[in-house]
Amino acid sequence: MTGKNGVQGRALTQVTALHRGGWDHVAITRRSTEDPMEPRKFPLAIALALAVGALAAGCAQDTPIGETAGAPAIEAAAPVPADHPAHDDGHTQDHDHDVSHAAGVDFPVPDNHVKWEPDAPLVEGMSRVRGAIDGLGQAGDEAAVLAGAAEVDAAIEYMFENCSLPVEPDVALHAVLARLMAATQALNADPSDTSPVHDMHAAVDNYEALFDDPNA
Repeated sequence: MTGKNGVQGRALTQVTALHRGGWDHVAITRRSTEDPMEPRKFPLAIALALAVGALAAGCAQDTPIGETAGAPAIEAAAPVPADHPAHDDGHTQDHDHDVSHAAGVDFPVPDNHVKWEPDAPLVEGMSRVRGAIDGLGQAGDEAAVLAGAAEVDAAIEYMFENCSLPVEPDVALHAVLARLMAATQALNADPSDTSPVHDMHAAVDNYEALFDDPNA
């Protein structure tokens, strides 16, 4: 499929919203006999971000779901189709709507979390994001805001196209990137309001709590 940034991809994970008591959640379960974990429930915004991530290009290694004992699986009652058409305008509209719900939501950092090792493209991409966000904080006019948002989007596209991660950190990364995309969408919609830049900083902080980035 082709997303907002023109990135082609395929569904590498399956995401489902489980409706409980008026809230939508997804349950992520690690399939492992050595280190079992209870399912972790995440809010709707994370489910939407994961759905975007599952369909984005590149970032996950090609490990089939459930193939290895240590691979986490995103349990789904309704799997995401793996054969989305390449130029689905309707899906693109849904994609834009979905990432807007990722704003302001941290991806949960597990207790006693050992930070994941980022690959080189991820380190590079997040460095570009930091630089663009710093520039947005000093933007003097709407044109500069739009240029900064475009730099963040370009860095996100670079990461989608080049990074390669195991499934679990990949899922977390897609949630972070969806949050950044929600902020750039808001800036593009109203460049006179730079409040989304604050949430960009929060998204980077969340990323740095999850990944052992040498530039953090």
